[in-house]
Amino acid sequence: MIEYLIFAGALLVMIESSRWTIDTSIRLSDHYGISKLAFGFIVVAVFVSLPDLMVGAISALEGQPNLGVGDALGSTVANICLVIGVATVFRKIKITRKHVLDSAEMLLLISLIPLTLLVNITAHTGEGLVLLSVFLFYAFFVMKEKIPAQVDGKIKEKNVGSVITTFVGGIFLLLVSSNFLVHAAIDIATSLNVPAGIIGLTLVSFGTTIPELIINFTAVRKGEVALAIGEILGSSVLNLTLVLGSIFAISKDAIHFSDFILPVAFIVMANSMLVYYFIKHGGVGRVQGLIFLSMYVVFITLQVVTQIVG
Repeated sequence: MIEYLIFAGALLVMIESSRWTIDTSIRLSDHYGISKLAFGFIVVAVFVSLPDLMVGAISALEGQPNLGVGDALGSTVANICLVIGVATVFRKIKITRKHVLDSAEMLLLISLIPLTLLVNITAHTGEGLVLLSVFLFYAFFVMKEKIPAQVDGKIKEKNVGSVITTFVGGIFLLLVSSNFLVHAAIDIATSLNVPAGIIGLTLVSFGTTIPELIINFTAVRKGEVALAIGEILGSSVLNLTLVLGSIFAISKDAIHFSDFILPVAFIVMANSMLVYYFIKHGGVGRVQGLIFLSMYVVFITLQVVTQIVG
């Protein structure tokens, strides 16, 4: 029972510390004049993906890399299907910048990389270094886009220090709570005799996606669509490159990637549909959002059924 309480407590701390981190980083971006689109792609996506990165790194060091891989892949499915689906309930997500479409197409290409890993059956250090290189290329691709913004100056100079302190404190709590979350998830998986990969794909990935769900739902409601889409695309790319690459590079043993055929298939299918909707409809409306939500329900159901049958 104690492992469930630790898991729930760590998850609550992750949600709250993520909110601190995002709130303060948004204020800092406004203060220094960073555009919402570029900020969503780079800053918010990186910070929101910290739990996934820490879960992946710690699970690999603890000898349970499948937990981290499951979390990274499950979070990617949740980013596209769950987050976009919920966000479009009240407002259509429209894209007006070619940069967003280019990034969506790049995400689709990057999502094909796991398919090549399925061919190799296992993944290890070499594949990890390749994915980390792809991440660096993506970061360069985003950073070279000059998207200026007006300096807003919402933070008084005397308060900048306290905002930065809160920002750093939020990151610290993220790191600590991620560590507790991983250990509790491993204990839960052991007690239930459930593979760590399944726990990562469902329980952990949903938990680490909650901050993104809250952030992007709020952003879309407030009309900050560029921020929301930038974060969703950026976070998905980070999960498939930086997080997976780190797990492969850190893990002492080769990872049997063939255990993750189902989430890889859903990732490719969801990203293909997203690019199609962007090109054909100029965004994602309520109907398309409901389709994404249905896909997420099917994904979770298949994971549970597969575990029961297995």
